[in-house]
Amino acid sequence: MIIAPAGPTLDYLEPLSTFLAEEDTPPRFIFPELLPYGVLALVHGEPRARKSLFGAELALSAATGTAPFGLPRFEPAEPINVWYVQEEDPRDLTRPRLRALVRERCGEQVPETFHVTVRRGVDLDDAFWVDGIVERLRARDIKLLLFDAARRLSAKTDEGPGKVRELIAVLRTIVTTTGVSIVIVHHDVKPATNGQDQRRRSQRASGGDWFAGCECPIHVERIGDRESLAFPQDYKFSADPAPFTFRCVVRDGLVIQLVGEDTDTDVAERAGVRGKIVDWLARNGPASKTAMKKAGLGQWHTIEVVVAALEKEGKLDSGPGRKAGTSLYFVPGATVSAPGDDSRNGAVHGS
Repeated sequence: MIIAPAGPTLDYLEPLSTFLAEEDTPPRFIFPELLPYGVLALVHGEPRARKSLFGAELALSAATGTAPFGLPRFEPAEPINVWYVQEEDPRDLTRPRLRALVRERCGEQVPETFHVTVRRGVDLDDAFWVDGIVERLRARDIKLLLFDAARRLSAKTDEGPGKVRELIAVLRTIVTTTGVSIVIVHHDVKPATNGQDQRRRSQRASGGDWFAGCECPIHVERIGDRESLAFPQDYKFSADPAPFTFRCVVRDGLVIQLVGEDTDTDVAERAGVRGKIVDWLARNGPASKTAMKKAGLGQWHTIEVVVAALEKEGKLDSGPGRKAGTSLYFVPGATVSAPGDDSRNGAVHGS
């Protein structure tokens, strides 16, 4: 005979018919398509991709009831109370950035729905802090909580799936207890020692288990001096929103506005580093990775990762360069007529 251990009873056990008979709650969105209520959203990408600006735009848009990035498809139904937690940047740098964005959007009328905590030592590993966060969310009826950035708020962010799972559990408890949506800004994992990362964008966040734990992964990728690509991908409970680009409008050295432009998946792929490398090599190859870096196609480790992936997929091929141990990369079938050096050799390459 099996003796049940002492502890909770099985009152939570219910027939399927009872569960299915419960009334479904219609889905509600803070931003249509982009961000539902009561979810964990992950904004991630490489350093300097403009992830923090992306997060600040979401916070200001939700607090004012205006469309983020000026894109009508994301316009919220109404303003809501927002809490913006910034532990990445100093107060004296965060203040001018927010002031510039608020003035452009609201003039001198600062939205009372926007609450901030900047460089106050918020620690998601400390139960005291977590309880205090829950208490303030309830007291202020806050519906959107934005954390920037994950690694400044917990020591568990980069320690592997087990530790990240513990942090996700804390965030999930905050969501289920208060009904808030949490947007957390995090960085992508560094490339492996072999320079290859074949994973989809949504699975690249450092630490593991972020992809499994967050319903709405949004990858942000820098594609120009003032432009970035936002690629929502692998939403858990809804269709992926179409990607878009956003451009920084700068005045007196500060970003005052983020202007979005809708795109589709194919165009977005070409706008990213992958597409830029393929298009550039089709016109300028064969070329070394050094030449790609000089052409401004991406950061060095990004080029290494992308070139390795494209070569494995058969979208690029390579041959030996003039110097021992170097390689020149080209698009199979592309015709290049320019005179050659280590960047181009004026050849026709078959597949």
